[in-house]
Amino acid sequence: MRLTTKLVLAFVLLLLTTLGGVVLFTNRTAGREMGRALSQYEMLPDHMLARELAAYYSANQSWTGAESVLFSPGPFQASRNYRLLVVASDGTVVIDTTGDLTGKPFTSLPGTAAFPIRTADQIVGQLVTFNEPFRKGPEETLLVAVNRALIWTAITAGMAGLLIALFLSQSLTSPLRHLSTAMQRFARGERNLSLPRASGDEVGDLTRSFQGMMTEIHQQETLRKEMTADIAHELRTPLSVIRANVDALTDGVYPLTKKNLAPIRESAELLDRLIEDLRTLELADAGRLTLEKSEIDYARLLQRVAARFAPRAEGCAQKIETACGGNLPEAMADPQRLEQILSNLVDNALRHTPDGGVVRLNADSDGAAVRITVDDSGPGIPADSIDRIFERFYRLDSGRARAEGGSGLGLAIARKLAEAHGGALTAENRPEGGARFTLRLPGK
Repeated sequence: MRLTTKLVLAFVLLLLTTLGGVVLFTNRTAGREMGRALSQYEMLPDHMLARELAAYYSANQSWTGAESVLFSPGPFQASRNYRLLVVASDGTVVIDTTGDLTGKPFTSLPGTAAFPIRTADQIVGQLVTFNEPFRKGPEETLLVAVNRALIWTAITAGMAGLLIALFLSQSLTSPLRHLSTAMQRFARGERNLSLPRASGDEVGDLTRSFQGMMTEIHQQETLRKEMTADIAHELRTPLSVIRANVDALTDGVYPLTKKNLAPIRESAELLDRLIEDLRTLELADAGRLTLEKSEIDYARLLQRVAARFAPRAEGCAQKIETACGGNLPEAMADPQRLEQILSNLVDNALRHTPDGGVVRLNADSDGAAVRITVDDSGPGIPADSIDRIFERFYRLDSGRARAEGGSGLGLAIARKLAEAHGGALTAENRPEGGARFTLRLPGK
């Protein structure tokens, strides 16, 4: 069942319930109040009517015209609904409100009650009343009119409510239909879609969520395409070197020596590193990266990383300095992965530090966390690149990075490994110059 039908049925059910309750309540209330008002007259003692008839007889010494006492407006108006007999002292019916027994001798009837009509010195007749009314009273006529009015009011209100329900259901479901159509077109691959204007209700929230989802998917698709192109480019360079050297060796251009085989080996190692880096990123993205955590000796960790890059730094007259504060918070981490993070950061720092520059590794406490910083004395990070520095295959100097064998994945891998440890990796420029990368690891 479609949402429009459900909404209309819900409105109809609500209208029927509400209008039915109003009609029933109004009918009962009107009947009760009408009966209460009329009962003031119906509850008057019958002997009071007999007293009025006696007064009429005393004044006129005749029953002629006594019907006016019974039918004139006044406290006894309710008696019109009941059959009444006025019987003279000789037993003759002088008044019958139905006219059937007028002028005939009175005989006792079932369901009647007789009240004597007394003047000052004698009984001049009797008033005979019946227990059941012989015709509808004014309250019943009024109730019929009220019920008729209520029924027509309910029908009119129901039709108006149904039209309103149709209008509201259409206004509610129309943006949903447009949104559903847009989703179907988006699923078929269309990307330049126009969505209905987002309102301030839940449908508007859904529209904005879908817009955000489309933007995110479009960005992810763009990144995926860029990454595929970058991977193809990164693979093409070492493969071209391997193919060119193999062709030269095969054609006899180069002799088969260790020196001529070295470029092939270096390109193969570059391919191996690239594939391993991509595998690491894939495992980190999927949350399947295995970490073998243990307590870390940060002083030894920094010295080990510095020693690894010392030969390279000496070749460029660069220095690698380390410093480690005391009483660092205990933290559990994977030593190899942590060394991989710092190695990627130091490698990046050395690439952008000029000859004779300094790279500093420092570990200290940051509350309950451990903070490790890697500073360089290079030109720093351009302002438009700080937000992109951790993107895959992003390079500040792509030409130099490729010449030195970089894949453009080192910083991306470093951040993913930091997040896998529950930490964070950020980049900024130092006020005195150069870039600073800060790794924060949570304590135990």
